[in-house]
Amino acid sequence: MRRIPLRGTVAALVLISSLTPGLAQLSRAASHREAPLISLDPAADITDVYAFVSYDAANLARSPADRKVTLIMNVIPGQEPSSGPNYFSFDDGVSYALHVDNDRDGKEDVTYEIRFQTDTVNPAAFIANGLTNDPNSGALTGAAPITALDGAGSEGLSRKQHYSVTELRNCRRGDKTCKPRTELFQGQTLSAVPSNIGPRTTPDYAALAAKGIYSDATTGARVFAGQRAETFAIDLGAVFDLINLRTETPPARLLPSLSNAEDADDAHNSFGNNSFSGFNINTIALELPISRLTRDRQPAADADKLIGVYASTSRTKFEVHKGEPGKLDPNDPTLQNVGTFRQVSRMGNPLVNELIIPIGQKDFWNASAPEDEAQFVDAYRRLDVAQALQLVSGVPVPKGPRDDVVSLLLTYPGQSPSARLSDLLRLDLTVPPTAPAGIKRLGPFAHDAAGNPTPDAAGFPNGRRPNDDVTDLVVRVAGGPNFIANNVGDGVNDNELGVSPDFPFLPTPFDGRNRRHVDPGE
Repeated sequence: MRRIPLRGTVAALVLISSLTPGLAQLSRAASHREAPLISLDPAADITDVYAFVSYDAANLARSPADRKVTLIMNVIPGQEPSSGPNYFSFDDGVSYALHVDNDRDGKEDVTYEIRFQTDTVNPAAFIANGLTNDPNSGALTGAAPITALDGAGSEGLSRKQHYSVTELRNCRRGDKTCKPRTELFQGQTLSAVPSNIGPRTTPDYAALAAKGIYSDATTGARVFAGQRAETFAIDLGAVFDLINLRTETPPARLLPSLSNAEDADDAHNSFGNNSFSGFNINTIALELPISRLTRDRQPAADADKLIGVYASTSRTKFEVHKGEPGKLDPNDPTLQNVGTFRQVSRMGNPLVNELIIPIGQKDFWNASAPEDEAQFVDAYRRLDVAQALQLVSGVPVPKGPRDDVVSLLLTYPGQSPSARLSDLLRLDLTVPPTAPAGIKRLGPFAHDAAGNPTPDAAGFPNGRRPNDDVTDLVVRVAGGPNFIANNVGDGVNDNELGVSPDFPFLPTPFDGRNRRHVDPGE
C-alpha cells in the first residue's frame, strides 16, 4: 500500500479507503446504551463487534491458505466487577448471532447463532456462588473454590450456563423454514465461564477461563463465552457531555489535540480519562477458518477476499411473567419466552446509532436490517456530529451533504453509488495479521513520535481488533482536515491491560474484590 502522510485531508482518507478495504468502519467504537429501549436490556445490548484475522502465534505461523478469522461480540456493558451476589450472565431468552456477507451484496450469507441454557444446580446455595445449606443436616457449609466449569471443582457454582453454536448458510432474514443448519462442537458440553468474583471464590481465574475455550476438530473452529475485561478505551463522559473533551492538562490546548509524540504513544493516556477503567463485559468469541467464510469455501483470493460482518441480538415476541403471592410453583419458571424471535439490537459500525441516527429512530434502527440502511441515509449525509464538533470548538468542519461518509460507511471499496447501502464491518481476508508486539492502535494512520507514517494495515479500518483506537479516528474524519492535521482525540490511547496475544483476545476480567477504577485526575 502506498503510504499517505498522516497530516492529510479528507480526500487522502478517501484514497486510503480505496487502497485499504473497509474505511467504512471509521465510526466503529463502543456502543453502550445507544438507544432508549436497549439501555433497559443490558443482556441484549451489544457493546462492540470485532472482526480480524487472528494474531496469536499459531495463526501467525500458518500459511495464508490456512489462516483463521476471529469474530467477537460483547454484551452487558459497564459491568462493575463487585456487583454481587448475582453476577453477570448471558440470557436464555436472547438469541445471539454473528452474521457474514461473503458476496458483497450487503446481506448475510452465513450466520452463527449462540443460545444459552441456565440450570440452577444448587438451589440451596445461600448466595450465587459459595455458601450452601446442606439439604440433609441444614448446616451452612462453605463450598470449595471454583476451579472447574463442570464436575469436580465446580461445586461452588450454584447456577451453570451451557450453550450451543449453530451455523446457518444462505438463510435469509425471516425465513422460518431454512434447513441448512449445522451444529458445531457436537458431542461437547460448552460451558460459559462465570464472573471473576475474587481470589477466594475464583483463585486462578485465568486457568478457569482457559477451560472455557473449546475446539471443534471437524470444522477447525474455536469458541469462548464468558466474562472478559473491557478493552475499549474512551473518555465516554467527556464525549457525551456535548463533546466536552478534556484539555485541562498543560500545555493549554485550543483543541484537544495530541502532539505527534503523544499520538504515537499507545501505552499512555496523555490527557483523557478512560471511562471503562476497571469494568468488564461478557464476550462471545468464535474463531473460524477463512475457507469456511468465503463464498466458494476456498482460501481467500482477489475475487472473494472481502467479507462484511455484523452482530445481532433477538428476543421472543412475548415474555410472560407468571405468578402472584400464594400461587407460585417453585418448580415452574416465573418467566417464559413465547413466540418467534424479533431483533432488538444490531451492530456493524457501532457509533452509528449513537452519533448519526436521531433519537426518534434509534430503537427502530436497532430492529431494522443492515441491508435496509438506505432509509437512514439522510442522517449520514447530515452528519450532525460533525456540526456539533464545529459548534463546541469553533473550528470549521466540511460542509454537507457528506456523501463521502455514506460511501465509506455503507459500501464495499470500489462499489458504485447505486450499490446496496448496508451497515457492515468490512474485512480483507488477504491482509496478514500483525504480531501483538507490533499492533498500532491507529492502524494505517499510525505514525512515530516525529510524525512519520508507520502504518499497520491489519487494523482498523480493515476489520477491527480489540485494541484499535477508533474514537480518535471518528473525531478526525468527522471533523475533517483541521481535526486531522491537529491529531484531535479524546486523549485516551491505552486500556491499561494492553494487547492480549491469545484467543479470545480480550484480557482476564477484573475481579470483584480487588477492582479499581482510575478516575479523572488520578
